[in-house]
Amino acid sequence: MKRLVVSLWLMTACWVHGDTLTLRDGTFIRGTLQGFSDRKFKFMTDAGDLRSDYAVEIHVISLDSPVTASVKLIGGNEEEMVFNRLDHNMLKFKKDGQPLTVPAYLLKGMMVLEPVNPAPAKSDPSVDPWTAPPPNARDWKREGKWREIVDDKTPVISHGEVIDIDASLKKGMINVIHFHYPRAVGSVREGNYLQGIMKRYPYRLVVLKVVAQDFRAPICEALNLKTLPQFWFYNRSGRLVKKLTDRFTEADIDQAIKDASR
Repeated sequence: MKRLVVSLWLMTACWVHGDTLTLRDGTFIRGTLQGFSDRKFKFMTDAGDLRSDYAVEIHVISLDSPVTASVKLIGGNEEEMVFNRLDHNMLKFKKDGQPLTVPAYLLKGMMVLEPVNPAPAKSDPSVDPWTAPPPNARDWKREGKWREIVDDKTPVISHGEVIDIDASLKKGMINVIHFHYPRAVGSVREGNYLQGIMKRYPYRLVVLKVVAQDFRAPICEALNLKTLPQFWFYNRSGRLVKKLTDRFTEADIDQAIKDASR
């Protein structure tokens, strides 16, 4: 019986790909780690649901491959480190090439930026990026598609400087303000998704981009932005209808556009 259990575990380990979240109650979830904020780890499941779990509720977070992350520890400055895993409330990093183990309670914030060794980009001219089913975040990383927004025609209204957003809105149209963090997978992925919508409805919806390289950008400080990316939706009258600041799946964006259309 023990041999059978071990064999099944080995078979499972061979075919499971992507990040995995194992809770202390034994629940096992596949998906993609997004980061850490508000004392909780953010984990996007393969089903498209965003989970938020306290570190004490988590047994292990295991990554498909190490990622570069923007990390802020309590009492420290925001720094880039390589994040490997969470195991028994201990975070495993590499800082300046050296292993670093940190208790989870010292973590104040973390944003996953990019894989450490992404595979080179592959192109397939037969695939239309607007009609093909959107891949999950880890596939975007693996294929290199997360690196840039495809066929980017989004007007950039700020490169981090403070601007009057209301004055930048296009009258009579649904406006989406994309606070873009170029190194965040979700920002690029959803930027591509919005590009497709704007391309289909060029006279009804416009996406305006604010490019912020970090949280110290003047516009982030002026608007008190604590997370990046963000997506703000304005109706045709210029009224702010909805903000997506933490969860922004394709379904969330679709619903926010519907809300702004009313």
